[in-house]
Amino acid sequence: MRVGGEKLWRYNAEDCCRTFENHEVLQSIVDKLGLRAPHDFQQSLFHPTLYAMLRGVRVDEAKRKEILDQLQAAEVDAYNWLKEVIGHELNIRSPKQVANFFYREVGQAAYHNRTSGGETTDDEALEKIATREPLLRPVVDKIAELRSIGVFTGTFLRPLADNDGRLRCSFNPAGTVTFRYSSSENAFGGGTNLENWSGGKQKKANRKPPPNVRRIIIPDPGYTFFDIDLSSADLRIVVWESDCRKMKEWFREGKDPYTETAKEYYNDPSITKKDPRRELFKRFGHATNYLGKARNIAPKVGLSIPAAERTQRWYFDKFPEIERWQEKVVATLYSTGTLRNVFGYRRKFLDRIDNTMLGEAAAWIPQSTIAVLINHAWVNLWLNLPPPTVEVLLQNHDSLAGQFLSSVPGLQERILENCQVTLPYEDPLVIPVGLKTSELSWGDC
Repeated sequence: MRVGGEKLWRYNAEDCCRTFENHEVLQSIVDKLGLRAPHDFQQSLFHPTLYAMLRGVRVDEAKRKEILDQLQAAEVDAYNWLKEVIGHELNIRSPKQVANFFYREVGQAAYHNRTSGGETTDDEALEKIATREPLLRPVVDKIAELRSIGVFTGTFLRPLADNDGRLRCSFNPAGTVTFRYSSSENAFGGGTNLENWSGGKQKKANRKPPPNVRRIIIPDPGYTFFDIDLSSADLRIVVWESDCRKMKEWFREGKDPYTETAKEYYNDPSITKKDPRRELFKRFGHATNYLGKARNIAPKVGLSIPAAERTQRWYFDKFPEIERWQEKVVATLYSTGTLRNVFGYRRKFLDRIDNTMLGEAAAWIPQSTIAVLINHAWVNLWLNLPPPTVEVLLQNHDSLAGQFLSSVPGLQERILENCQVTLPYEDPLVIPVGLKTSELSWGDC
């Protein structure tokens, strides 16, 4: 049906007027709620975010095919290994087949989905089985490897680039309750999620490291790729929120609190950052900081529940400020249902308060603070080192990646300066920023 010109103009004019009327009302509400600063800052992200979405990243098609071929060969080897070990083929994409193997063939007690009540063989359930029955650990690890291969081939390695050889996504600044961005295919159905791309680091013992798919993303001619990350950001936020004096002292001395804590707990001053006991204490401390219960933490760090309870009590006796901060978070949640971070961002919790929500609430404060912090760094770069000099192309929750002109001297120092954002605590905090670069690819940074 054809629409006349006057009717079309009237329709569009009315649409603009009604939208503007809504805007005026909503702006008054923003002021009444005391959210002017968060609102205005979120609006300032529009242009840098749109630029990253339109610009996209350059893809090395030959490297993509190379990694894809390697993964497909690894998938065949892994399925052959499974068939030889368990005596028959097992389709790991079939929850029914996997459940039948673990819960009937080898007689493991079944784990059930909390929502549906049905049997589950998700990663958490299989990890519990492997912890309970070490003989099944190799099988669980092989299934995890195959699942990882499936994710990588389906999400990162299928042909994704547009005709110009660039990969684009759609960033959503309002995609999560923590103010972290979410990422998905672009508005034209191309591209993919450009967050959470693996750099190929080993995550768990006895498992092959995931491929470094970041090597697919390469700088444009004349540019150097960079990757920015924050040093111990989550822990620093917890330490400053709780005003934990001992950990503040360690940070100011350039020490790693988890390493120092492990030294004291194990009474071994030789422990370094690479010591597995330090990694164990990092996982334990991280979960404990976010109101994790000993019974839930124990299987994840290889401790009995009584040992986890004793360790948790030792931890809180050592750092009582963290326990008092947790009590304050819980009391605030019960009294107002609203939490606020140091930048003035708020979250209203509407669901029933239980242990899961309490842990989510404690984690929300550091997660939202870091998300806003990294976006402040992004806006600083946009305003002070605008494209084409520096191009931020990727936002990865608590880090930024992009490219800068190789021919301009001193840019690395200026990038770092613009990422030094002060968190306005009573005792101001500036989280140290690391910058890694490569002229080859993102994965080589």
